[in-house]
Amino acid sequence: MSDRWLGIVLFLPVPVVLFLFTRAPLGIAWSLLAGVVLMLTHRLYARPFALARADRRCLWCGRGVAAEAPALAIEEPIETTRWRTCAGAHEERARRFLGRAGRQALALRVGILLPLVVFLATAGLAAARYPWPVTLADSVNGFRLAIGSTVLSLALFSALEEKGRPLPADPLRVPFPVHIQALIGTWAVLWLFRIVGTVWVLAAAAYFLRRF
Repeated sequence: MSDRWLGIVLFLPVPVVLFLFTRAPLGIAWSLLAGVVLMLTHRLYARPFALARADRRCLWCGRGVAAEAPALAIEEPIETTRWRTCAGAHEERARRFLGRAGRQALALRVGILLPLVVFLATAGLAAARYPWPVTLADSVNGFRLAIGSTVLSLALFSALEEKGRPLPADPLRVPFPVHIQALIGTWAVLWLFRIVGTVWVLAAAAYFLRRF
């Protein structure tokens, strides 16, 4: 199996976690537990895979690159890493996206981590049948609205980045680990953000309009 297909396979736990959280196919408690376990263990195998190929795969498109391809030095929350990109447009797009993410670091942390914590807490109370008015559906749609708005904003603003702005220089500081986008290519992750983010925001907004 090629590195590209292996990357796709290793990326699959990400949508599986979201499916478990938002659809609860195993029941609320077991779905939350399975999702949390998948989320916490994913980096144990996905990150070594991505880092081992960081010098021969393009961070933007996910395809193989030559040894002399441009390299990006990226300050991730855990460590500083180096990733290759195809020369030209792919290097520019990767730098602009990561630069945008760095400038929105606080908003991304708040817009992703806080809704995740709130969702797990409220969904956990729903699993325990705690007597309060917030339902699992409320928790799920609040989670979708917050996460969808955050990733959609990042993806749309990255696409509208001003071409006249100087390219961000190394090291590029980002608020998230880069190995997840390296598995399938940054461009694919951004398109998922645009599609899933739009669907989640619209669905959650419709839910709360009906609810209230």
